[in-house]
Amino acid sequence: MARILQDLLKESKAQGWAVGQASMAQVRLDAAMLKWTEVPTRRGGPALSTLRPVDQAEAEPNSLSSRYGKGAQPLHTDGAHLLNPPDIVVLTCETTSTTPTRLWNGMLRGPYVKRMGEPVQHGVFLISSGNDSFFDVAYTRRRLRFDPGCMLPCDARARQATQFFEEAQGSAIDHQWTEPGQVLLIDNRRVLHARSSAADEPQREIQRISFHLNREES
Repeated sequence: MARILQDLLKESKAQGWAVGQASMAQVRLDAAMLKWTEVPTRRGGPALSTLRPVDQAEAEPNSLSSRYGKGAQPLHTDGAHLLNPPDIVVLTCETTSTTPTRLWNGMLRGPYVKRMGEPVQHGVFLISSGNDSFFDVAYTRRRLRFDPGCMLPCDARARQATQFFEEAQGSAIDHQWTEPGQVLLIDNRRVLHARSSAADEPQREIQRISFHLNREES
């Protein structure tokens, strides 16, 4: 019976993420039993990827690493360039890491969508997705979409939304990878995440996989 992801998903409803112990193999097995669908975030690429700090010149085009290299990355949602971004992002670390993963859920700090209603819900971004670029806003259909690497603000409200998410860095929470075999489940619809600077830890390796939930859990 699939339990690890079920338990983490249930726990994540409180703050938008949850931490446990599991291997990536167990994560994928549980997801298959739950009928979650793996979501590749790069065209033609696999759903599962290993994240390593790289210099800007070595990074994939249009990735955050191509802009920030091994330095700190901005808060973002994964798959923001996709018409249908993943619901859930799962990160695992076989060993430990001294580089935290930063997490931010504005819902924990008041009704930010109401406060930022105009910019977040109506500011228009041009979202770069290769030949399939499109326009959208940062919050719609009860889902956040934000990634400064692929989203270009097209009006004043979108620029205000971008500034709002930049300032959110100050209230983000650090997840520390202090134990081998940790798994971090992130609700990609509600939570922005980022990597702190990995300049001092070039050997860091985190595995990542993204999912769409089945209809009953969505």
